[in-house]
Amino acid sequence: MNPSYGVSLARMMQVVSKGIQTFIGPAHLQCCCCGEAKRISGWNPLGVCQTCLDGFPWITDVVCPICGRGEACPDCLRQEQRYLARNRSAVRYDEAMKELLARYKYRSDERLQQLMGRMLVHAYRLYPKTGGAGSPFDYISYVPVSSERYEERGFNQAEQMALVVAGQVNLPVVSLLARTRHTDKQSFKSRKERADNLQGAFAVIPGRAAKLQAHAKRRDLRILLVDDVYTTGSTLNQCALELRRELPAAQVYGLCWAR
Repeated sequence: MNPSYGVSLARMMQVVSKGIQTFIGPAHLQCCCCGEAKRISGWNPLGVCQTCLDGFPWITDVVCPICGRGEACPDCLRQEQRYLARNRSAVRYDEAMKELLARYKYRSDERLQQLMGRMLVHAYRLYPKTGGAGSPFDYISYVPVSSERYEERGFNQAEQMALVVAGQVNLPVVSLLARTRHTDKQSFKSRKERADNLQGAFAVIPGRAAKLQAHAKRRDLRILLVDDVYTTGSTLNQCALELRRELPAAQVYGLCWAR
């Protein structure tokens, strides 16, 4: 055999092999959580390495049927006026999840948008599994942010999550609510202070509810409202109150990334 022919053949096989690897997918993946390049093992819809995937504190066993918490919840027992039917969340809000949300929400790590939206699919699937909703939802909406928050961050994280999960579960996204005033951060407020802080902070966009109902041609709409974190439920409950003022027969459910 001509030696040059053997070299050419070997080179050709290298090119073919590299082409096949490119076609079927990269051998390694840069994890958007830890940033390390690790070998892919099987189908990975979240785009994270197995170590990070296994480390997520998924909520799998829903103990509180109202807020979707994985343990007994005294908050829901104390709540007197409830306009939100139910809530389900994907993960527990531990220190690692706080840091992940901070990277996305405050440090604009755009790589996390798809991850966090797709994680909501897990919360969505908890509804039929845990008796939270007996029939499919009609629309997905989201908690609005004030113009000040939007200018500060450049995006609404709840809206972005809603768009991603809607694409995954094949539901339309509708913008229903607006912030009527800027509110202080809820982080260090008590339950009562949170509720008082949100009084009158939301309103249904004029004409939007009537248009939605006319399009749906039914009164008992089932609306799924997306937010990033469920703490006491005050934000979702206030949003649900405003929606039900305009759509009395509607049922409003929550879908949050963390609880």
